[in-house]
Amino acid sequence: MGSRASSPRHGTTDNRMRLSVPGNLLILGEYAVLEEGGLGLAMAVERRVRLASLPARGLRVEGSWPGGSLAWTPGQPETSLLVSAAVSTVEQWLGGTGARAWRAHMTIDSADFFLPGGRKTGLGSSAAVAVALTCALLDAAGRRDAVQDGTAGGLAVKAHRLAQRGAGSGYDVLCSFHGGLGLFRGGSVPAWEPCRPPWHPSVQLFTGPAAVSTAEAVHRYAEWKGRLPGAARAYLAESNRAVLSFVGAPRAGDACQRFADCARLGISLGESIGVPAGIIAPAGLDARWCKAAGAGNELGMCLLPDDVHPPEAPGMTLAPLASHGVIWEE
Repeated sequence: MGSRASSPRHGTTDNRMRLSVPGNLLILGEYAVLEEGGLGLAMAVERRVRLASLPARGLRVEGSWPGGSLAWTPGQPETSLLVSAAVSTVEQWLGGTGARAWRAHMTIDSADFFLPGGRKTGLGSSAAVAVALTCALLDAAGRRDAVQDGTAGGLAVKAHRLAQRGAGSGYDVLCSFHGGLGLFRGGSVPAWEPCRPPWHPSVQLFTGPAAVSTAEAVHRYAEWKGRLPGAARAYLAESNRAVLSFVGAPRAGDACQRFADCARLGISLGESIGVPAGIIAPAGLDARWCKAAGAGNELGMCLLPDDVHPPEAPGMTLAPLASHGVIWEE
């Protein structure tokens, strides 16, 4: 796991604690990651959710972001589905230890995931929050070892899915948990494998024409799959081949063509399901390395090989790779 942490603690903690969790970006494998065995390439991005915990008489979770806030307690679980899901998931794993037994006041800051004006960056803030909460709750129960051995990643996937009523591939959660660049395999029990290509890309992000509802995009994909199951199977097989071909490229030049193939595949699927995935690269960016990120064209990305310097242009943001996932900052 790509986390940085001190040694595991046992027993209930009475100490102050701080941790941070990076954002995430799906580079390849849109929609395929929703399927059993569907492959995706994801990258942790150095924008972080920050969680601080102080000793308290009971459990209280507060969150803040541009234009909003939350305050959750065991007596008011309806104030946040995500917090409630994380608490119930960790409680169950601990064997029924009630939330009322926790003695921590946790505050979560996700402001790093918003652009000026309040628009989200599209870098997986809810997944990062799910990871932060799961790890903090385990730590408060004296079970930081479950973060160290990777168990917390699976619990965070479960909590995130629970908050979304069973939806979600889990790529975003595992990416934020582990950090770095990784090959994701979708399914009921998703898997993550660190990926270290011989060339090291960075990513330039730019905003697309309009916001896209991921939930609506996934719904349209499911409808299309139901109507045309053969086409859906063919898409999954082709997408998996394209992802593995890109990951196995020995040089940036070889990867470029394979990246363009993946972009075309995404555009074609978008046309089929009615969620546009075409995006126009801003001036100064090589269109061969550009594609939409995730479902639809809300966010664009441009991969930059390590020998290419990012252009300076308005409306573009460099997304540095976050080598580490969960970082403890006591």
